[in-house]
Amino acid sequence: MAEKLALLGGPKTVTLTMPPYPVIGAEEMCAVTRVVMSGELSDCGRGEVVARMEDDFAKYFGTKYALSFGSGTATVHGALFAVGVGPGTEVLTANNTWMSAIAAIMHAGGTPVFCDIKPGTFHIDPAEIRRKSGPHTKAVIVTHLWGIPADMDPILKVARKLRLAVVEDCSHAHGARYKGKFVGTLGEVGCFSLQASKAIVAGEGGILVTNNQRYYQRAMIPGHHDARLSLELTLDDLKPFANTGGYWKYRIPPVAAAIATQQLQRLDTLNAARQANFDRLQGQLSKSVPFIAWPKLQPKSARGWYGTPAWYEYDHRKVSRDLFMEACRAEGVNLWGGYQNWFQVPLLQDLKLYSQLWPVKYANGVEYKPLPPDALPHDAEYLRKVLVFDIPAVESLALMDQAAAAVEKVAANMSALARRQRSGRKN
Repeated sequence: MAEKLALLGGPKTVTLTMPPYPVIGAEEMCAVTRVVMSGELSDCGRGEVVARMEDDFAKYFGTKYALSFGSGTATVHGALFAVGVGPGTEVLTANNTWMSAIAAIMHAGGTPVFCDIKPGTFHIDPAEIRRKSGPHTKAVIVTHLWGIPADMDPILKVARKLRLAVVEDCSHAHGARYKGKFVGTLGEVGCFSLQASKAIVAGEGGILVTNNQRYYQRAMIPGHHDARLSLELTLDDLKPFANTGGYWKYRIPPVAAAIATQQLQRLDTLNAARQANFDRLQGQLSKSVPFIAWPKLQPKSARGWYGTPAWYEYDHRKVSRDLFMEACRAEGVNLWGGYQNWFQVPLLQDLKLYSQLWPVKYANGVEYKPLPPDALPHDAEYLRKVLVFDIPAVESLALMDQAAAAVEKVAANMSALARRQRSGRKN
């Protein structure tokens, strides 16, 4: 007889604790201390600490340029401005991303056009890019959600045909590779968040990588200081911005840059630990819990890390995904269901709210139009089925064994959960 679930009063399976995150050591603390002792707590140009960060990121990713920002959101804004997004233009995006990546479209003056995802993936559907691109569409944002690289070849093919710039949102995908190449280096511009829960942390921060000089220079215009713009804006049509830029004030603080520089040196080690932990968990559950399906990567590809996703394939009418997650969490498993349905939140449904922040309609006819609830059926299916497991950045195989045992325990008690669901108890 299956052991009683913790949700129903039984013993909890996971007794080990999740290692603390972020992983901060003496290197980060010494780097921060040096910055604080120097007194250089702000950088209006490209001082030593910020320059080292940018140079190290460019070297790691093999790009000509890297540009720091104060947040991942600011990085996406800079990238969109870089590729020409402005008032009266459209940007295609999936719904299943973080809200700030959507808001960055409006910050840049663009209008978001929500696209469905390709069935069986977490990523924007190339067919949707083709269908929803219009005469004012300027760019498409590809989010490598949960660190799983999007299948970029068909996306790039349709984007090139339609002359759309591809901005890669790699906030979950530091170090991930697609067919041997780092994500973030496949489109025109790659954007990385360095917020404290990401695979590289700065506290708050972001970094943009590109091989295009024009995109690099344009990206600094919205939010970098004129002290830097006056030195680095060398293209004739950009020089008039040098006195002011846009002054959104997107510069990264040197303390954050110092932390990110040290964190970058840890990335491969931390990612290797994450991979080992995931392999242990997935290796056990793929054999014992058949109703959890795991995504497959393209050949010569590697995932990044911000949790790791799977699909819940059990009959939801018997046991819902949310009830299954509740039972797993009661056993001590760090498991959650992804992001909310952004295109249905009040801000993106109520034009009176939207218009308090951004224009609803532009003179050329580009207009933000809220979508009905059933507009993105594949995205809705994803939102109903996705499971996101929290994977430690320190090798913790015993913890993964306990987490797998906890999920197996819940899977062995699905009949008890089905009875709970039929009784109408709160899930």
